[in-house]
Amino acid sequence: MTQRFHDEDGTLQHLADRLAAAYPDVDARIVEATVDEVSRELRGAKLKTFLPILAERKARLTLDRYRAARSEGEPEGA
Repeated sequence: MTQRFHDEDGTLQHLADRLAAAYPDVDARIVEATVDEVSRELRGAKLKTFLPILAERKARLTLDRYRAARSEGEPEGA
């Protein structure tokens, strides 16, 4: 797990754990990488209040697309 998951209150780690439970068919490393990527994208946001909600929504959309691509037979990591 990368250093980005170790924020002060564990919000990103908690998000990764929840998403791993919600997407048991997706490798936990992919879930963690998705949360890591989303957190990097949102890092420069000026309004921090809604970042956890935005991060979760964006991560879920990404994981849903990943799951759909896998079910259509695209190779993993595509």
